[in-house]
Amino acid sequence: MNMVIAEPEIRIPPHTAAHFTDALAPYAGAIEARAPDGLDLPLYRDAEWIALFEEVTRLYALHDHVVLRGLPALVDGAMLIAVLGAMATVFITYGRDRRIARLFAMNPWTQDLAHTAAEGFFHSDMNASPNPPALTGIQCIRPDPGAPEYGVNRVVRVCDILADLERRDALPVVHWLTQAEVRMANDRSPHVWSGRIVDNGCIRFHPETIRAAARRDGTQAPEEMMAAVQEAAFHVSTPLHLGEGDLLLLSNHRTLHYRGECSVVFRRFPTDFIARSIYVAHATDE
Repeated sequence: MNMVIAEPEIRIPPHTAAHFTDALAPYAGAIEARAPDGLDLPLYRDAEWIALFEEVTRLYALHDHVVLRGLPALVDGAMLIAVLGAMATVFITYGRDRRIARLFAMNPWTQDLAHTAAEGFFHSDMNASPNPPALTGIQCIRPDPGAPEYGVNRVVRVCDILADLERRDALPVVHWLTQAEVRMANDRSPHVWSGRIVDNGCIRFHPETIRAAARRDGTQAPEEMMAAVQEAAFHVSTPLHLGEGDLLLLSNHRTLHYRGECSVVFRRFPTDFIARSIYVAHATDE
């Protein structure tokens, strides 16, 4: 296959990506419907696919994330689902139609965290839920039109954040992350999660869910603590750019991820514009 590896990235040659796409084609239209009951694709027995995922598994174990470059973004996230299914057995589904791959398109007119073009925060996904997913998969459909200056991604391991905070002697922040009882809430749910942000090596974190719980409790959110986490995460992470089809797999238990400010190019103001779009999917195991 002649993969090009620059840890933690793998570049897949065009002829190999075409081979994977052809092998997946007979199942692509039904893959999302079949996935909740477990995937057993013939592709998973393909020698080149097996060789690829031996390397994916190795890099993921070392870095808690890996980037696959050169794969196409297929309709309804079929390639993302196939890749995620090679790493996990149980997908998280959404809505009555049990969707797995959700499409997120940036929009300059919304404040919704999933679609806003504004800069995001380092966070883990579904952090206020009882059982956050173990594995997050993100595939770029359309890169940010202002890339590489806009739409930048970052991934940081929780162990690296804690080590950086300890080097800075920011021990109160370390204590807040590892020992304090912290509450998180999703504005769309009546439930509030309470516990340690970092517990047994797993992290759940998002400034907005911490702020939402503080609003419900009538208390002040710990802005200085959250700003210190953001600063440390920037310090120990590097920019990561996703081109068309590029796919990012990351541990939602052992890393935080970030997306910078996005740009848009208007074809006709105010509703017709070009913006970043991605597929996102989650699994409960890894």
